[in-house]
Amino acid sequence: MDEIVERVRTYVRENFLYMRPDWPLPDDAPLLGSGVVDSIGVVELVEFVEREFAVTIPEEEITERHFGTLRAIATFVAAKRDAGTERSTHAA
Repeated sequence: MDEIVERVRTYVRENFLYMRPDWPLPDDAPLLGSGVVDSIGVVELVEFVEREFAVTIPEEEITERHFGTLRAIATFVAAKRDAGTERSTHAA
């Protein structure tokens, strides 16, 4: 899960914090409330996560609970991957 956090952190730094390289970005810092990511940024972040981690995210799952922090994103992605692996195992 740490790998997911670091990949998302790198994306956020390169795409949202490029003008503020010294901005602290701990795993549990709020991305929305702190001004790191705005509503348009959430769309970009979701697209990145889908592409980067090969997961599909339905609109109803795009919530602050899942995308509010780097750690929340990593937990969500790991659960999506586990669910996908479980489904493909049962399909065999």
